[in-house]
Amino acid sequence: MRKFTKIAHIIKKARKIAILTHANSDPDAICSAFALKQLLKKINPETKIIVGAPEGTNKISEKIIKRFRLTVESQPSLDDVDVIFTVDTNNLKQLGKISSAIETFEKSIIIIDHHYPHPSMEKLSKLEFCDKYSPSTCEIIYELYNHYKIKPTKKVAEILIVGILCETRHLRLATSQTILIISSLIKQGIEIEKLRDILEIKMDQSERLARLRAAQRVKISSLDGWIIVSTNVGSHHASAARALAFLGADLAMVGSSDKDRLKISFRSKEDFSQKSSIHLGRDLAKPLGDYVKGTGGGHSLAAGVTGFGEVEDALKKASEILKAALSKNKK
Repeated sequence: MRKFTKIAHIIKKARKIAILTHANSDPDAICSAFALKQLLKKINPETKIIVGAPEGTNKISEKIIKRFRLTVESQPSLDDVDVIFTVDTNNLKQLGKISSAIETFEKSIIIIDHHYPHPSMEKLSKLEFCDKYSPSTCEIIYELYNHYKIKPTKKVAEILIVGILCETRHLRLATSQTILIISSLIKQGIEIEKLRDILEIKMDQSERLARLRAAQRVKISSLDGWIIVSTNVGSHHASAARALAFLGADLAMVGSSDKDRLKISFRSKEDFSQKSSIHLGRDLAKPLGDYVKGTGGGHSLAAGVTGFGEVEDALKKASEILKAALSKNKK
């Protein structure tokens, strides 16, 4: 209770608030950011609030921004900002170029996330609302509305539902609490079937080719009876990883590089996660992110890494980390 009272006090005193999301912001990040903005406006109608995605948004988020006529700044300024909220962002490096300004920010920083918080964020924050067991950040935002006894508008309810649907893979990763939240939001008179089209993106030729090339180059190995595949592509690494998991891999590791900058996506099946006790974000992406002098994190079934170096070296290291983690979990 003290935490909620403290945050309300900070908001009421703030003249300008910045809500920031991670690089290539996904729907959970964008939707939770805008739902949070409306909540903060209810608590302090006089404050100015900006939503920033310093490293851009993904395709589905662009559709959401257009559909709901939202405003997001690609180069947000922290001038005169009294409070910074970071949503769905567990690592300072995920904020890109603006991270240096945040490191020297001397006022309040509040973290709202459903990932394991990285030490780089924890040392900067004044308050944290982090729940690693929540399937989405949007659900944490909904609980904040509940606590402050503020009813989301129909538009906010729609935005929260879209974010939850995307993050939970259309409720495949939902918990019982997720279903209760969706049910409560639907009571605003929302027709959920009319929101599904927002999350559908037609795959263009370059993405289809990337998936096919990833499959063509794939290396297959067996580890403790699990089918592990690794490969590299020029682009669409996350999509390729999803495709390989769908094809039959228990765990897919797909890398891509641009000059000396590398990106790696991990995707696994739920059966692999449950029986091996491997959490991709915690056990694989985070240590690999440290190895490539970058950042890594994510969920139990989906995670990613950005950093520096050669893709093949990073994939080899990922295999070593995975082997050690599997061995540890068997003990």
